[in-house]
Amino acid sequence: MKRRLNRILSLAIVTVLTAPETGIDAQDLVFSGADFESWNHPRGLVNVQADGIEVKRFGKTFNAVADAGGFTSIVIGNLYGSVRPVRTPSNQAEAHLVADQDLNTWWKPIADDPTEHFWVEVDLGRAVIADKIRVIFPDTEEARPFTFFSVFISPGIGVTFGGGNRIVFNRVGRPVNNNTSSVVEFELEMENDATQKFAPVRFVRFEAVGRTPNAALAEIEVDGVGFNLASKVSIEKRLERGDEVWGGRTWTSDARECADRACGRGSGAEALIDEDLGFRMWNIEAVIKGGDWRDSGYWGVVDFENVFRIDRVVWLPYVNNGPYNYAHFSGGCGWTNQELFTSDGSPSKTAISEVEGLFEYDMLVVDTGNKGIYDFQFPPRPVRLINWRVPSGSGNCRAIQWWMFHSEGYPARVSIQSVDLALGGARSIRRVEWDADLPPGTRIEVQTQTGNGFQSIKRYYLSNGKEVTKDAYEGAKKRQRGDIVDESIRDASWSNWSNPHRFSGQDFQSPTPRQWLQARVALISDDPEVFPKLRSLTFVASDPLISSGLNGVVFPREAALDSLTEFRYTIKPESFNGADSGFNRVLIVLPPGGEGAELLRATVRGVEVEAIGSLRGDSLLVALPPPVVRRDSVEITFTTRLIESPTVFDSFVFNSSEEDNTQGVLPVAFGADQVFVPEAVAGGSLVRNLSQNDIFTPNRDGANDLYELSFTVVKTEAQPRVRVYSLDGALVAELANARSESGRAEYAWNGSGTNGTVPPGVYLVHIEVSTDARDEVVHRLVHVAY
Repeated sequence: MKRRLNRILSLAIVTVLTAPETGIDAQDLVFSGADFESWNHPRGLVNVQADGIEVKRFGKTFNAVADAGGFTSIVIGNLYGSVRPVRTPSNQAEAHLVADQDLNTWWKPIADDPTEHFWVEVDLGRAVIADKIRVIFPDTEEARPFTFFSVFISPGIGVTFGGGNRIVFNRVGRPVNNNTSSVVEFELEMENDATQKFAPVRFVRFEAVGRTPNAALAEIEVDGVGFNLASKVSIEKRLERGDEVWGGRTWTSDARECADRACGRGSGAEALIDEDLGFRMWNIEAVIKGGDWRDSGYWGVVDFENVFRIDRVVWLPYVNNGPYNYAHFSGGCGWTNQELFTSDGSPSKTAISEVEGLFEYDMLVVDTGNKGIYDFQFPPRPVRLINWRVPSGSGNCRAIQWWMFHSEGYPARVSIQSVDLALGGARSIRRVEWDADLPPGTRIEVQTQTGNGFQSIKRYYLSNGKEVTKDAYEGAKKRQRGDIVDESIRDASWSNWSNPHRFSGQDFQSPTPRQWLQARVALISDDPEVFPKLRSLTFVASDPLISSGLNGVVFPREAALDSLTEFRYTIKPESFNGADSGFNRVLIVLPPGGEGAELLRATVRGVEVEAIGSLRGDSLLVALPPPVVRRDSVEITFTTRLIESPTVFDSFVFNSSEEDNTQGVLPVAFGADQVFVPEAVAGGSLVRNLSQNDIFTPNRDGANDLYELSFTVVKTEAQPRVRVYSLDGALVAELANARSESGRAEYAWNGSGTNGTVPPGVYLVHIEVSTDARDEVVHRLVHVAY
């Protein structure tokens, strides 16, 4: 119906809306450049600039020391306090210079200090996967490279001795002797597994041996292998600290309720992606063996919210005889038969929402090993969600961390979303336009929601923060009662997200007119080397004919199914403004099956006027005589048939002197534009009010030559299929619906079959309506006589 209405109105609108939220003194709802700053967007991933929106491009490596000051993890190694990101027992005041990205500044130990104090440690604030460490020395008359030194690293895992406050370091490579170089690099690998050319690193320690005159250290650099997307997922700890996050969430089996059966419950989903190997981790104790992997409890999901291009995943479980046997925790087990699945966000009809979410997944990898650390590398693929699972897990198991890396280039899909935008009254948005740079392989999609307002509800909380019902709150002891909070929520007039607007200038896809709008913009690229840049977004709408808005109500509010019924639609301006241009045309959008609608009469201010009614496509157009209406109520009485419940009567007004400018009519109260048809929802039958002539004579004499069949289809928009069979089961004919766009289906048969006119006899009419929920079949007999 929406598409048919747009064809009728097809407006070339140049007038526009007033939108106070945007700060624009114009009438189109326009967003450009810095206006998008007020939208919800992942900061750091999406950069709002004066000339539009740009999205981050990811590289393959980065210096993890450069932003170490922006991260915090559990404090360990507090022998010298929790000073970070750099600490030393000698000349702490200049220690930060080894992490300032400036080769012209440096740290020197105090010459008179003991040589055992000639060390400096960098705390990256989180554990990164790195493949190289670089130390850089000055080489001037007053500052020289260290001659003898070693470099050590630690993943930041607490130890079982020393109260957990000691850091266990492993030396990288061999001690350096007789050094004269300004730059010394160290390749990293996993201890006890030289094939793994990387290592988790949180702490780096530079330790000099002996005294080198004027020795100084300018920089320590740690080459991370890529951008860890897990570091930007919204988890409680990051939100509490005010960290920059990009949305998304993570969950595991403890979020699932298994009321009718036993199922394993793992906990600690957020610990797996917090980049902190200190103390928290994922854990499972109660295990269910066999059956569905969902019930085993060995699984977790990470949802990034946007769609990225991932090409590497590093997985650190905790296994017996793993790489960190000094860890403070115990209880490792065997992680075998691991499976890793990814989803680009495509919906699924078979997934379970509380487990993997309602998304379609593809298998990425299956690993039957039992390693201390896994490094899965693969061609870049678009990923919104990652689901890991161990179908045959058993025992008390723990896991430490996931790292999930973006490939080089741009993401696949990034979305931004507006707040709820007031339109300054009932407005009819006609189309959506945008200005953007769209390299080949990129595109923009815009989805919208519209509504008329909000309602206030009260929420009741106990003193422990738990939300309860009003009765439970009033029944609690006074000291147990907490706050009562008034919350504004959307009312029932709000629509779901629309179908995407896929090209600039496309007709508006959400219900309109409405008073409120929310928009969501998706920036999409099929090529990692390019990405769209959105410069502006415009919602084009009608200039109001009645500035205060128009209210409407239909009566009666209940009707019989597919029965010609008289309705009265009343339209009234909210208030009078002499500057309004007014209207003299009313357009009422008819429901399916309303093609036979007829205007009975029209009144203005209670006085009947000489109005003219005509059908325009799926709408009833009523032309009112002069003068134009600015303040008076208008009542349109007409007849039509209804087959849907509820049926909504949308209506519009316009002025004949400017037909390209329409204004929508809002219901005076929610539901005031709806008519209920109880018969349409009562009972289970989809086919109703069937009518046919049981006997016809197809002898071409002009009398009773046709078999005519009509019926109403309810509860579905599926098209019925009608076929005629002989009594021996042979298909004779398939009939076409003469009113396929109407709820009332009509068919005619002239007696022709596959071999000409059929012989006299009895034939079976097979009526079938197929829906996702079920198929309905109705049979009727028809007699052919001559």
